[in-house]
This record gives sequence, C-alpha cells and structure tokens, in this order.
Amino acid sequence: MEVGGFALVTGAASGIGKACATAFIKEGAAGVALVDINETALQTMRTAIEDLIANMEPRAEASSSKGMLRRQPLVATYVLDVTDEIQVHRVVEEAAANFGRLDYVVNAAGVASVRLCGVASTPTEDWKRVLDINLDGTFHVIRSAARVMLEQSGPKRGSIVNIASILGVRSLCNSASYTTSKHAVVGLTRSAAIDYAKERIRINAICPGYTDTPLLEKNAHLHERVASAAGAIPMARLARAEEIADGVLFLAGGRSSYVTGTTLMIDGGYTAK
Repeated sequence: MEVGGFALVTGAASGIGKACATAFIKEGAAGVALVDINETALQTMRTAIEDLIANMEPRAEASSSKGMLRRQPLVATYVLDVTDEIQVHRVVEEAAANFGRLDYVVNAAGVASVRLCGVASTPTEDWKRVLDINLDGTFHVIRSAARVMLEQSGPKRGSIVNIASILGVRSLCNSASYTTSKHAVVGLTRSAAIDYAKERIRINAICPGYTDTPLLEKNAHLHERVASAAGAIPMARLARAEEIADGVLFLAGGRSSYVTGTTLMIDGGYTAK
C-alpha cells in the first residue's frame, strides 16, 4: 500500500478508525498515533496494537557494518475531543513532534443522530452535537494537520483522508443532521484539496456504505434501519470495517499520488443504482 510513514487516526478505538489504525501497522507504517475520546477503549486498542507488533516479523530499516538494523513501528495514544480546537491543535502538534512528521491523517471520529426523525422534530442539541463532531471536528483536524504538513519537506508533504458516508452524496428521510454533516464533509474535502494541491498535500474522502461496526450496536434505531436496508445493497451484505480501511490506505498512500479532492464510494454498489 506504500504507507511507510507516520499516521494519525481519530476515532481509532473502534469501528472504521480501529480498522484503519490496525491496517497502517500491518502495511508497514513507521508509527501510528491512536486518537479517541474514550480513554478506556483507547488503552485497549493500544494493547491490541502492541500485541500485533510483538507478533510481527521485525522490519529491516537500513544497512550497517553489523548488518541490517531492525525497527518496530512507534505507537502513541491521545485522548481527544475533536470538537475542542485547542486540544486538537495540541495533539496534532505533539504527535508530529514525537514522530518527526505526520504523513497520513485519517478523520474517522464521528457519531450518528440519537433520534431518527424529521426536521420538525429534530432537537437542537442533537443537530448541534452531530455537526460539532462530524463537521467541526473534521475541520479542526484538517486545519491543524495542514499547518503541520505545510512545514514538512519532501515531494509528498502529506495526505489526509476524511470518513464521510453514502449520505454525503445521497439523502435519507429522518436523518437531517447526519446527512447534512456528511454532505458538508464532502464539500470541505473538495475545498481543502484545491487549497493545498500545489503544496503537495492531498485530501480525499471515503464514503462508506452500510458497515458492520459497534456504532450499530449502540444505536437501536440505526441498527433497525441498516438491517432493513441491507436487502437493497447489490452485493447483498454489509461492508466490513477492514474493507473500508483498505480504501483509506489506498488514498493515504503513494499508490494514489495523483488523486486529490475525490470521494471514493465503498458501498457494495448501493449508490450505483
């Protein structure tokens, strides 16, 4: 996948973010910063990553008079609320300083609406919560990551991948806050990509379809909706988080060096209908 640099992943303790962080390690990243608001889940994830590393073959880094030097990927954890722009700035700066640079940033932190209802019945607090995390949180991370990457040298300064949704390009009844937030993430991705294309910073989005993640188990209404929609997916099943991560690593790494401002649909053909 050509992802040998340093990665930072938000929402890294579960679901798609967890799958992305794991994939970076498996595919040869030099280090991964695991970022999540849930401290307990984050520490569990760190232990899982460290166990994975311990069971991996050591990697050859460089030759020396004594043979090949061996290295293991670095792992850092940061408890972070992405809606807090000051915290975001601190964490991104600290991760970049610890690693020496940030090559890949994945915005996977996100939430669904608490209530599935029409606009007339949508509570203001639910609207603001979803937009704060899904849109403002993504903006905060992109802004801080871009500032770091602009200071980095090399032909490839960095790559940012934002997790949007099929509801970033489609609409669905009774999901105004979530649909709006994901449409906005797609727009933000395109705008930021144009801002920094000449600066050798690539910014893209993934639009996952219905995916089997812990988010479904936490939201009974969402679980019911996804179950009823599964029959409309041409491939006749939900996506696995690891399949979304494969797309993320493709857009993050060198195999997509001429791709920026795009939205990659990983939805089993759902939006092709």
